[in-house]
Order: sequence, then C-alpha cells, then structure tokens
Amino acid sequence: MDNDQNKPIDFQKAQSSSEADNDSFNPPPDDPYAARPIFSDSLPPQDGPMKQSGLGIASFVLALLSVVLIIVSIVFGTMFADQIVNSDLALADPSDPAAFQQTFEELGGDVLVPIMIAGLSIIAAIGISFIGLILGIIGLFSKNRRKVFGIIGVVLNGLLVVGAILLIVIGLAISASGMA
Repeated sequence: MDNDQNKPIDFQKAQSSSEADNDSFNPPPDDPYAARPIFSDSLPPQDGPMKQSGLGIASFVLALLSVVLIIVSIVFGTMFADQIVNSDLALADPSDPAAFQQTFEELGGDVLVPIMIAGLSIIAAIGISFIGLILGIIGLFSKNRRKVFGIIGVVLNGLLVVGAILLIVIGLAISASGMA
C-alpha cells in the first residue's frame, strides 16, 4: 500500500492504461494525418475517385510534343526540297569536289537552314519520345493512380521510338547494299 489513499493497487487498471499509451503509436487506419512511425505501412487507400498519374500525363504531353516536332521537320524538309527544285540548279555529283563546291556556293547557306532545322527537329523528337516512353512506363506502375494517360503515352512514344529505330535500320541496310 504505497499510494496516498491507502487503497490496494489494481493491476488490471495499470495494464489497461499502458495499452492506452501504446494506442497513441497505432493511430486508426482511416486517419491519414495521424503521426506514424517512420517505417510504417503506407497510407490507407482513399475513398473517392483516383487521380491521374502525373508521370502518365507528362508522357502524353511529351508524345504530343514529339509529334509536333516531327510535323515541323516535315515542313522544313519540304521547304528545303522546294528551294532546290525552284533554284533551277542540278545538284552536282558528290564524287566531283569542284562541281559540288560550285553548286554549294550557288545555292548559298540560306538554303541549308531548313534542312538543318528539320534534322535537329527529328533528333529532338526521338530524344523527347524516349524520355516520354520511360516516364510512361514508370507511370503505369504507380499505385492508386489511373493509368489512361500512361498507356496512351507509352503507345505513342513507343511508336515514335520504334519508328525511328526502324528508319535507322532501313537506312543502314540501304547504304550497306550500295543502292544509294
């Protein structure tokens, strides 16, 4: 009888109060703002509609940007072809350096700007598509998120990357066969 009131100590009550202290470390699972230990389980799934995956949206936007860059490269490529056709100059044989140099000087440097922009646009589109493909794949594996934009981004970026690789392989095959 060590207490002030000279009552016997109730061990059941003492045990239940220590369990109440432990409950502060185990918050209810539906309270997302409760303090949790560092290595606890993830937050419980929220009720209501799932959000779109941010990485999937980024992948979709990069796919659209790649398509726009490919359209820009087509436009500038046709501008280059139009300038060559309308210049009434025949391209010289590249194996004859003197004729090739003369033709290049007659065309001027302004004619080559559209083809340079077209080439850089194609390279940028391939790089952006590759990054978009990676982001889309990561977005597909995110939990508790919708995957619509991730799927669309992976499909579009995948088509652009695979198409670019096929064009490179076809170009290498043509140059190896000596047809060009």
